[in-house]
Amino acid sequence: MNPNDTIRLLILNDSQAEAERLISMLHNAGRPNRAQHVTSDESLVKLLEEQAWDLAIAHDHTQNVAPAKAIQTIRRLNKDVPLILQTDEEGSLPIVEGMKIGACDVIRLDEDQHLLLAISREMSNRQQRQDKRIAERRFRESERRAQSLLDSSRDAIAYVQDGLYLYANESFAELFGYDDKDDIDCMPIMDMVADSDQARLKEFLKDFTLKGVDAESTKVDFKGLRNDGGTTDIALEVSHATYDEEPCMQFLARATRTEGPSAQEIEAVKSRDVVTGLYNRSYMISHSDKVIDSIADGQSRALLYIEIDDFADSVQGKLGVSGADMALADLANLFNSQVAEGETLARFGDSSFTLLSAQTTAKDAVARAEKICQLVADHIVEVNSKTLQLSASIGVSLINENTVSAETVIEQAIDAMEKARDSEDTSALLYEPPISAEEKEEKNILAEVQHALDNDLFRLMFQPIISLRGSDDEYYEVLLRLTNQNGEEISPNRFLESASEAGLGTKVDRWVILESIKMLSEHRSQGSKTKLIVNLNRDSLCDDSLLPWLGVAFKAAKLPADSVVFQTQEIDVTNHLNAAKALNNGLTKLGTSLAISSFGCGLNPFNALKHVNAQIIKVDGSFTQDIQSKSENPEALTQLLQELHELEKVTIVPYVENASVLSTLWQAGVHYIQGHYLQEPTESMSYDFNMEG
Repeated sequence: MNPNDTIRLLILNDSQAEAERLISMLHNAGRPNRAQHVTSDESLVKLLEEQAWDLAIAHDHTQNVAPAKAIQTIRRLNKDVPLILQTDEEGSLPIVEGMKIGACDVIRLDEDQHLLLAISREMSNRQQRQDKRIAERRFRESERRAQSLLDSSRDAIAYVQDGLYLYANESFAELFGYDDKDDIDCMPIMDMVADSDQARLKEFLKDFTLKGVDAESTKVDFKGLRNDGGTTDIALEVSHATYDEEPCMQFLARATRTEGPSAQEIEAVKSRDVVTGLYNRSYMISHSDKVIDSIADGQSRALLYIEIDDFADSVQGKLGVSGADMALADLANLFNSQVAEGETLARFGDSSFTLLSAQTTAKDAVARAEKICQLVADHIVEVNSKTLQLSASIGVSLINENTVSAETVIEQAIDAMEKARDSEDTSALLYEPPISAEEKEEKNILAEVQHALDNDLFRLMFQPIISLRGSDDEYYEVLLRLTNQNGEEISPNRFLESASEAGLGTKVDRWVILESIKMLSEHRSQGSKTKLIVNLNRDSLCDDSLLPWLGVAFKAAKLPADSVVFQTQEIDVTNHLNAAKALNNGLTKLGTSLAISSFGCGLNPFNALKHVNAQIIKVDGSFTQDIQSKSENPEALTQLLQELHELEKVTIVPYVENASVLSTLWQAGVHYIQGHYLQEPTESMSYDFNMEG
């Protein structure tokens, strides 16, 4: 695309001032644009349907039009509008999240030069996709013209590969006495050659094949076997060719006939369905391809795939084959009454029809499909004094400048029809692009999380943390578990990450905190001094309302605040230093404390401790696992622990799976250990700490 071309731009941003700044920046950078500030989902749909757009730029936290929903809308309307996200946040997390929802890039809000380069790239990519679509349409049009010439040619033409007919036109079929060219498809050549000439023809074809594609066209004659068992003299011109992208040989017999119907008359008969008088399947596919190839930017048509529900049982089973044909003819008349100028109606299958509309929008196309479904439901079919009331399901697929082929459009409409047929809410649906397996899994997990929150279905597990230094403190780490509705356990890392991405992280954490406090209160009422370590995700780390809420929760449970330690991961502390520092200070004032887990994997893990003075540090489990698997010596862990102890931190080492590592940890001065060697997580706080004394 020429850099001086005007960019048709959609801007999704809650700030009108920022939208204006963006437009001004593009103009100042020599990128003229015609921009529209999108303020609602409805206006986005209207703009996409009424005009062609090159690009969308959205802020990742805009509320008027959520970027994820905007991307879904663009896909649903079959528009080629790449979307670039802008973000205020640092780090890779917003980039990953943006890419997951389908953004083509995620760029910091103040990085205008980066944005300009991304715009140039996406405009170039879009132009290449457009050129590819145009080339594909022209190629298909050339193929259709060539095929049409072959089908209607009075010359007898066939294509042969590996001794079998790939294709033969009607004239070639007639040469051998066949009524339909399809009867010859995949038939061996020698089945149509008299025995006396088979050896000679085999030798000829073998020699011609060996000469390769550079061989000149040559002639061969033989006695051909007709369909009725008789013989006929055949003289063919043979040449190398390509058919349907396959190398093959072309057989050609020049026409001598001048009588019979014209090609146009033959085509008119071939394009009609005998039962209903409507256009047939092959005509609809061919016609739709021509419409797709000629559609202009901004134009939008729709293909409605109409399926009569339970046709085999409700119609054929009651009326028989001939009666069913009469019913189809009656329905064809009903549908034909709804066809406007410039539209095409066809019988597509045994019990299905297709309607190619004129210019329309997605909303209007679905509304029309619903109207047709109602017409069918209200219509009474009468055949031989028997009456039937039927229903229909309709799938709608849009056709615009981004549509590739009729085959794709029809497949999409059938997919939407099948969903409508299975739906209890509607009889007509617009095709929705399928979500990826990863997106589907993400949605399922989020549904499970929401279901668990709504129905109190999460489970808490408790794993003891044992002192190596004779401390009287009894610690358990609280671990969250989720079993889906099929009885399968979902990995905590998976569902907690999904919950956080969907904005449910704080709700999950607060459920865990309340349940933990409740169970701890009951446990301590029996005389123990047990303490819990409760994990917080990054959403809670940045939640300003958490501290006052905790104060109320502790007071209501009549628990001392120091009975619960709140733990967050090093990576979250590093990415949100100010929030972590504020939380640590607030917890200290509340009488409790903050622990940092997964410590030691960052490039400079001790930098976080300069800002966040957490007293309890749990090192990353990979250190212990590597030592136990003999893949790494303990020096790295020992050095890390030494530095932590010099800072007077209380250290916890997790993933202790066997006794071999205990001596190393003891010598390194570790305060607490945790792992399956001591006890796996259980549903109760039942570990006997006294046996460790």
